[in-house]
Amino acid sequence: MSTDDKKKKKGGFFKRAFGFKSKEEKLAEAAALKAEQQAQVDAQMAERMALINAAALKAAREQDEAHLSEAEKTRLEAEERKQAEAQAVKDAETAKKLVEEKRKRKEEAKRKAEEEAERLQAEAIESERRATEKLAREKAEAEQIAKLKQAEEQAKQEAERQAKLAKEKLAKAETEEAERLHAEAKAAQKVREQEAASLKAAREQAEAEIAARAEAERLEAGEIEAQRLETERLRGEAEAEQAAKRKELEARLIQEQAERVEKARLEREVWDAEQAAKRAEQNKQGEQGFLGRISQGLSKSTSAMSDNISAIFTKRKLDAEALEDLEDLLIAADFGVGPATRTAELLAKDRFDKQVTDTEIKIALADVISEVLTPLEKPLALTGAKPEIMLFVGVNGSGKTTTLGKIAKRYTDEGKKVLLAAGDTFRAAAVEQLKVWGERSGAPVVSADLGADASGLVYDAITRAKAENYDILMIDTAGRLQNRTELMDELAKIVRVIKKQDDTAPHHSILVLDATVGQNALLQTEAFQKTAGITGLIMTKLDGTAKGGVLVALADKFKLPIHAIGIGERIQDLENFSAPVFAAALSGIADAVVDD
Repeated sequence: MSTDDKKKKKGGFFKRAFGFKSKEEKLAEAAALKAEQQAQVDAQMAERMALINAAALKAAREQDEAHLSEAEKTRLEAEERKQAEAQAVKDAETAKKLVEEKRKRKEEAKRKAEEEAERLQAEAIESERRATEKLAREKAEAEQIAKLKQAEEQAKQEAERQAKLAKEKLAKAETEEAERLHAEAKAAQKVREQEAASLKAAREQAEAEIAARAEAERLEAGEIEAQRLETERLRGEAEAEQAAKRKELEARLIQEQAERVEKARLEREVWDAEQAAKRAEQNKQGEQGFLGRISQGLSKSTSAMSDNISAIFTKRKLDAEALEDLEDLLIAADFGVGPATRTAELLAKDRFDKQVTDTEIKIALADVISEVLTPLEKPLALTGAKPEIMLFVGVNGSGKTTTLGKIAKRYTDEGKKVLLAAGDTFRAAAVEQLKVWGERSGAPVVSADLGADASGLVYDAITRAKAENYDILMIDTAGRLQNRTELMDELAKIVRVIKKQDDTAPHHSILVLDATVGQNALLQTEAFQKTAGITGLIMTKLDGTAKGGVLVALADKFKLPIHAIGIGERIQDLENFSAPVFAAALSGIADAVVDD
């Protein structure tokens, strides 16, 4: 496309776009008109100068003609004509040169006018483009703002709807929870009444069974003695010596086990003596001594197992079938496969295909229990952090709040500054129960409204514990079933909030287990260990179940420290765990030890 075509196209754009000549076009036309007018003036001036020169020459010639001859005149005329022609040629060239210069100036002016027009047009186009982009950008921003406002309004409406649904759900849950708690309370009262009656009947039955067993043992001892005498008569001196050695070994095993139990009891009683001065309430059960209280607490587990052992091994050799029956018995008593197998192997090592007594079985069982539990015997000890953060977890009804309160009482009696956090914001009864324990132990309680965010309450409790220089912060949590994912996720959130405040916390994550649930305790431990990073166990309600052996199965599988066991409702019934004493009490060998 040529320059003229571009100019025509640009000029046409302004005419089409705006309907009038542009400023550049007007300037170009004015410059062209002025150049044309100047060319006309220059041509007229050249013509005028030629006429003036011709007139001057003619006048000079006429003046000279009067004095010159004809020949001279002719010569002068020829010279004048020649000069005039030369001057005309010169004047024509000058005029032509002036016209050419004017033309060049005109073209230069026109070119500059066109360049200026092009520059102004380009600026106009750029300005128009920017204006168009600005309008488009403002339109897009307006549309985006409108969309954001619409989204905010929708979000607000959705939040209001969710809040309404949550409120209705919470109200429904509160009603259902209240009804459930009322039913549970009635059922629990009924169970307690039944257990009290069962305990009384069991006590009476146990006394009768003890008397009957003593008589049976006396008669059995007479039969064994008669049989031994008959055997001596038939087999001679060698058999008599073997029987004496067996009796001596049995007595020595009993004596050694009794010494071990007594030593553990004495060590435990030294520690108990230091705490006894701080405990005002004592009753007959509390005065029986540590071994006596545990033995009585585990009486259900011990009695059922002892009776079964006695039934299996009365007048029976320890053969493969008997060992298999023993393993089945121990597994049924919730000891777990590993401990049951090791007990059978320990007996088979020295007594296989020989007659054994129930005492030998109990001694072997006590040894295996002690072997499993002794490495895990670890009383709850402070790490030195301040505040020391303790998180208590477990399912509904496991005894978390009661256990927390008993431990809080111990620490306040030792002069520690303790703060309690009621993290169970779902049940009003749980908050009230913790407040009662707070009053008993002299520890303030941080609580929130029913249904409040538990992790937010924990955050506030840690902040207060730091600000007011508390030694220990003990956090109670809502009871939750280990198979409820959403509840376990909420517990994981509480753990994350604690770690944001102190990346070394919780310094203790304690799982409180109810011994009455038996093998289900294994599932609970596995689930809570994944979610809360369990650092230790406390087993409660050992006095109300025949499933005390589950603690051995737990220890054998998870190898978690065992801090304490609960064998009653009183504060002093939460005892620091002692593996030898527990082994003696659970196996029934403690019956051979006489407490002071």
